[in-house]
Amino acid sequence: MDLYQSLLSFGIVAGLLTLVPGIDTALVLRSSLARTRGFAFATALGISTGLMVWGIAAAVGVSALLAASELAYRALTIAGAAYMVWLGASLLWKSRAKDPSSASPAAEFEARPPPNSSRAG
Repeated sequence: MDLYQSLLSFGIVAGLLTLVPGIDTALVLRSSLARTRGFAFATALGISTGLMVWGIAAAVGVSALLAASELAYRALTIAGAAYMVWLGASLLWKSRAKDPSSASPAAEFEARPPPNSSRAG
């Protein structure tokens, strides 16, 4: 396989993977349905920022360093796992809060009356 065929096959696979919606698309959709439009834009901005940081790190050779150094790779995976555990624990802690409006994003919609209803009964 020559360079042209390698680049062509990589481009096709990368293009297909870009077009297929993934977990980031589901996260943005969930944010837009459960929260506000601004929250969904912030979610999309966070995902895009993370992708840019990853792309820049790969471009400057951090991925080659991680592939060459088992210690650096292990440290990064442990730090990432600790961060994920912290995120999960904080979500569990917030879900057990006594305030029902902070328990789930859907609770804030249930607590509000419908937009066109009158409060005078």
